[in-house]
Amino acid sequence: MSCTRANGGAIFEARGLHKRFGGLHATRDLSLSVEVGQVHALIGPNGAGKTTALAQLAGQLRPDAGTIWYRGRDITALPMAARAARGIVRTFQITAVFEEFSVRDNVALAVQSRARHHFAFWRPAAKDRRLTEPAERVLEQVGLTALANLRAGDLSHGQKRQLEIAMALATEPTVLLLDEPMAGMSRAESETLSTLLERIKPAHAILLVEHDMDVVFRLADRVSVLVVGALLASGSPQEVRADARVRAAYLDEEAL
Repeated sequence: MSCTRANGGAIFEARGLHKRFGGLHATRDLSLSVEVGQVHALIGPNGAGKTTALAQLAGQLRPDAGTIWYRGRDITALPMAARAARGIVRTFQITAVFEEFSVRDNVALAVQSRARHHFAFWRPAAKDRRLTEPAERVLEQVGLTALANLRAGDLSHGQKRQLEIAMALATEPTVLLLDEPMAGMSRAESETLSTLLERIKPAHAILLVEHDMDVVFRLADRVSVLVVGALLASGSPQEVRADARVRAAYLDEEAL
């Protein structure tokens, strides 16, 4: 599909976002963009405003000022469901899977939401090849085929994170908004998920909120540093790593 890009190669962009909660200015003139084939990491200390920023980008919160653009169109007024239908999907810090359903059925549900099939009961839908076949392709893509019949609640924390990514991919997104996907993971689980994100990166525009600096500097093409709701710095990982203001405000020397 041809489209008008918002800013150079950017397919998704925020321009001058502001958000207040009473006397708290949670987002201050925030502007950022992400391109297909790019990981843009948004980092900062606790309380910097990353979650508020992500909520505005996903459509959960309406900014008090500023605009959000997708494929050259202003989508600031669109709610989260409408953005998801257009290809902008968010994952959360806390895993959100249907634990009583199988791994395959979880992904089939995501396919169903994308396809807008309307079934009277889930059980017949779970056996519908229009749902299960795409689900199995996504499970193969993320490396969960061998666990397809397992109850989702029996997965490890890292595997649940993989399943969440699979469910997001099943909706055929262009933009992925990932909220601390490595939170609570072991080093081995983090390595597995990092490899998966590298594999899917060419076909997606990924905005990554993450505390693990090893992951950030491994995956990110661009890094933006948020402090007290405002961007302190934005640039290549090398530029951000070398920025004295970033070191002073956030990054521990050992992480660099």
